[in-house]
Amino acid sequence: METTDNSISGGTFHDVVVMARDAHLHYHHPRRPVPRMSPPSVRHYVNNAPLFARMDAVWAGCRAEAVPTRMLLTGVPGIGATAAARRWLQLHQEDFPGPQLHAVLGRDSSGSPIDSVAVLESWLGILGVPKEDRPSDPGALAAFFRSWTSSGPVVVIIDGAVTTGQVAPLLPGSDESVVLITSHERLPGLVSRFDVEVLPMEPLDDGHSDELLCRVGRLTEDTRTVRQPVVRACGGIPLAVRLVGSYLASLGPEAVQELADQFEDRRTRLEAMRMADDASLSGMLDVVYRGLGADDARTYRLLGLLPTASGEVRAAQALLGAADLPTARRALRALRTANLLEQADGETFTMNRLVHDHAWRCAQDDESRQIREEALDRIVRYYVDCAECAEAALSSRWRHDPEGAYEAYARNPATDQASATRSLERQRTGLLAAVDLASSTGRHHHAWRLCQALWTFCLRGGHHADWIKALKTGLASALECGDLLAVARMHFELGFAHLDRFSSAEDDAHDARHHLEEALRLTCSPESQRAEGHRRTRSSAWEGLGLLELKRDRAQEAIACFAEALNALDGVDHPRGRALLAYHRGRAFTAMGRHDDAERELLDAHRMFGALADHYNEARTLVRLAEDRRAAGDAGRAIGALDEAVPIMRAHGPAYQQAGILLLRGDLHKAQGDGGRAVADWTAARTLYASERSIRVVDAQRRLAPEPADSELAADSELADDE
Repeated sequence: METTDNSISGGTFHDVVVMARDAHLHYHHPRRPVPRMSPPSVRHYVNNAPLFARMDAVWAGCRAEAVPTRMLLTGVPGIGATAAARRWLQLHQEDFPGPQLHAVLGRDSSGSPIDSVAVLESWLGILGVPKEDRPSDPGALAAFFRSWTSSGPVVVIIDGAVTTGQVAPLLPGSDESVVLITSHERLPGLVSRFDVEVLPMEPLDDGHSDELLCRVGRLTEDTRTVRQPVVRACGGIPLAVRLVGSYLASLGPEAVQELADQFEDRRTRLEAMRMADDASLSGMLDVVYRGLGADDARTYRLLGLLPTASGEVRAAQALLGAADLPTARRALRALRTANLLEQADGETFTMNRLVHDHAWRCAQDDESRQIREEALDRIVRYYVDCAECAEAALSSRWRHDPEGAYEAYARNPATDQASATRSLERQRTGLLAAVDLASSTGRHHHAWRLCQALWTFCLRGGHHADWIKALKTGLASALECGDLLAVARMHFELGFAHLDRFSSAEDDAHDARHHLEEALRLTCSPESQRAEGHRRTRSSAWEGLGLLELKRDRAQEAIACFAEALNALDGVDHPRGRALLAYHRGRAFTAMGRHDDAERELLDAHRMFGALADHYNEARTLVRLAEDRRAAGDAGRAIGALDEAVPIMRAHGPAYQQAGILLLRGDLHKAQGDGGRAVADWTAARTLYASERSIRVVDAQRRLAPEPADSELAADSELADDE
């Protein structure tokens, strides 16, 4: 039996226009922080004045025609497309006061294009859109994002696009929007389908290359003649110039002659590299890497083993086996000086993906297998520990825990819920990539444990695309481990993830049933019948099947599933699970019109949740009781249940759920002829929905409009469930 609460966390949005499919409602609220995800600008920027003039002209033309501005910056690896996009935005920073959203696309470890749906789910969370408001189908989610961003200026930066299909869902809806895309490809589909302006980026000429080399390398005029071979060898690739400039800055101007001699010597291996488009970059990376001290070279190689090109300093500490954070920071600082990475703040860092790939190659070529394996052990274990620590803080649900990690965290909590959520959000990309890393390197036990530990975070945040993808990998790893219960748990969690998303376009109903039935099959063998973990999982699978039947409006079948779930718990100490099953049965009996049975089950659930001090579910059960009493024609009892639920939810639940209760109570007051109390509840609900950036503010506004139609008052006000 799986239980979670429904807390919603996320960012905020400024000057939003909340939109329904055919209704637009503008509302105002105190100014709040605006999401600004755009990467910082680079130092020592030179050239590209003609490019920026062209970008200005495109932007001006689009504004004059009242159409979105969409530009694609394209060129060879290391050409500086992302840096150019950053610089142009910096030059116009006062023109873009609204949200700025950033995504890094490319391909995943399997070579498939990064899923844009996962990016959308993340962006909507950052914008503060409640999970309950978001559509489940990928196409509908993209349409929702366009609607949500249709009211004012928004900047979107899309780095490393590899297909037109990746970009399409991420285009905002506002005619005032500016979209900057970078890619090594021309992507003609963007031009034909979305009128994107393609802006090819050319290499730096020798003059600008020389200027950049002097700035980064702190070189003086007296080195001009001797440094020309170095300038030419960089091929006009800005990243290559920066790398060799940092190298020279660390060694001093006297190193220019030695380096120039290397480039002029056609017997060196760098000569062959001049043949390829990225030759200069590869050559410069080799030069800089060979010039690092032993400790710095080791740091560089090991960072190549990270599952992503970005991470937290604590992750680097684990990977390097550093004794403490100051030691890890010093190690990273040396690579930052060499332009091999950037540090956005004191806690995070990022490497250019091409540099990260080069570091990985160096680790394969120059590091022993034993050292690589030990580093991989440390980083995978780090991510498992982070995820399990956070999951223990976020939920008390039962987990398969062969190493006793959750028992240890229960005895000695390491963090609180708010801190746990922030930590997982910061490390989300690394955690998900670590699932693939653990699986691909044979650390299968850690792969499925990582998936299990991401349950509550993904469920609450609505990260369905990432969640389902990770769980598929976790299931494959559990099978490799041969741990029958781990396999059953992965099937159950996959089934529940599909059930929670429930997209008809993705056939989630079919997939949910398949995985839940597989979990049942695996836990019903004679040898597993008496094991508590198997029985809990069997109960959870039956519960999921019952919820699936409820979603399909088959209440009688749902009752049968919930009965099986309860039978599986016979002899298992799980009062919370029994309370939830009573709650589900109450829902089903209401749907069947058996209101006496529904009231009995919901009162039992309310009593059990109260005894557990589970106040959130206590309030939620009161809301269900009110809905049943309304359906039974007992409006007075329904209002009484909501009167009891309001203060509990105010103290223990999210604003979104509070608003739903007030909306429902206002409807009941109106039906009872008490217009004054109805208006008070609807007004309070509107304020709460507005604070949550919810499109349901429209529902409250409709009720508050002069002489609302009866059909509007009958709009569905049932709270969204997050089982």
